[in-house]
Amino acid sequence: MKLEYVGPKPIIDQHGVDFDKSEPDRYIFLYATLELLEVIEDCVNTNQCYIHSEGLIDISDWNGMDISSKEIVSLVKKHCDANIEKLIDKREEKTKELISELKSDVEKNDYLGEDEKTAWLGNIDIMTPYYMQFIENELVYECLLNVLADDIYARKIQEIKFNLGKNYGFVFSYLQNVLNEHTPPVDTDVKVDIFNGKTVGRFLVKFPKKLDL
Repeated sequence: MKLEYVGPKPIIDQHGVDFDKSEPDRYIFLYATLELLEVIEDCVNTNQCYIHSEGLIDISDWNGMDISSKEIVSLVKKHCDANIEKLIDKREEKTKELISELKSDVEKNDYLGEDEKTAWLGNIDIMTPYYMQFIENELVYECLLNVLADDIYARKIQEIKFNLGKNYGFVFSYLQNVLNEHTPPVDTDVKVDIFNGKTVGRFLVKFPKKLDL
């Protein structure tokens, strides 16, 4: 497994390569997601740390972890160990499907000349390793989000307070969709409030009635 930043999703045509900034490389969210997994695990297992009351974790004053790029891989393997081989296989499959679709669209484009098609197809070949890394980062991020969702559900965490200086807010916004599709579905909300003069984020989890604490 190789995890590294490659940048936003590429947009390729016969003229070259541009990037869709609305589709960021999920690699930038891996650090925050792993931090959340680690601090929740530590807080709950030790029954201390940042737990202020049952179901609440407060990391609004936490400075985070110093995770190196090498440590990212080991932590991903720790949390997604059972799915690593499936992730690698899925990366290969999704990349092949994407490249096949991109090339098929070019071949079917009747408005392009042969030279333009050749240039476009060549640009796709050049960017294939980029696409593969982008997809791998995305799949790993999805795996971590699912682990985080399961962790929150299993531990019945009802609220996480977090500082706004990192990517936690973005992670929680993605996590909302994951928990909404959980079995059974879990309603969530992300709010920003002021406590003791400090602006903090709040990730609120509303469990089904039969699981309410």
